[in-house]
Amino acid sequence: MLLPRYSNANLHFTYNPVFKGLRIQEDYLPMASEYLQALYDTMHKALNDYPRVLAVRIDPVIPTEISGRMTLEDHKGLIARFTASIKAIIKHDRERKRQNGWVPDTKVRYVWSREVGSNGKPHYHFFLLFNRDVYHMPGKACSQNENLISRVSRAWYSALGVTWNPQEPWVHVPDNPYYWISRDDANSFQEAFYRASYLCKADTKQYGLGMRTFGTSRN
Repeated sequence: MLLPRYSNANLHFTYNPVFKGLRIQEDYLPMASEYLQALYDTMHKALNDYPRVLAVRIDPVIPTEISGRMTLEDHKGLIARFTASIKAIIKHDRERKRQNGWVPDTKVRYVWSREVGSNGKPHYHFFLLFNRDVYHMPGKACSQNENLISRVSRAWYSALGVTWNPQEPWVHVPDNPYYWISRDDANSFQEAFYRASYLCKADTKQYGLGMRTFGTSRN
């Protein structure tokens, strides 16, 4: 039986540790079947676009001095501002490098979740997917060289309406943050799906606030 805090008439929660033959993180059950399906579809769309995909798990951070004054409306628009910004930054990077000759392109595909911690404040998790022929590694925060993590950091600052400070990236990069997924390697898909399934868990998500708790790129 589902606990009351998991109640959502639009979702179906599962305690099955396997989804479509793929293992998911059993320690975080139940998970929303609809979220797992959306994650599965988004990963397959990325592989339909490119035979080799880089997937990156990141947790952008909202500093206390900012989160304390953010309203519900601020949070409602945060994801849209962030994803629009990271797409624009990636597009600019591709256009700049294209001036020196042909370079491969990439869409920005993503899965995100919004959770509420014990302090009552929302926090966010992201799973980003790129053409691996464009971005082979995510790089490190605070690196002197521009990399994928610094671009994500810049986009997050922009979403929060703050001037970027590269020495304070406001992006937590967890252990083992990236995965190489290949069309001809089912195990690579399984490993990435298992890691990203964490975003699909029911626990710590709040419903009934007029805000989405989970989403993916659409195109």
